[in-house]
Amino acid sequence: MEFQHVPGEGYIPAYTRTDLTDSLHELFGFRTDHEITSEKNMKKIIKQTKAKNITRN
Repeated sequence: MEFQHVPGEGYIPAYTRTDLTDSLHELFGFRTDHEITSEKNMKKIIKQTKAKNITRN
């Protein structure tokens, strides 16, 4: 998924929503396609996805 960084605001989605992105949102328990994601929340999301990745390997 691609995002555009808006300094001082956070991240806005720069991708088209698909069945795959919907599945990823469901799997990881967060939504990034509805609104600006704060920098703090984006760091949390990245940490969560890395943790899930480690447990899957």
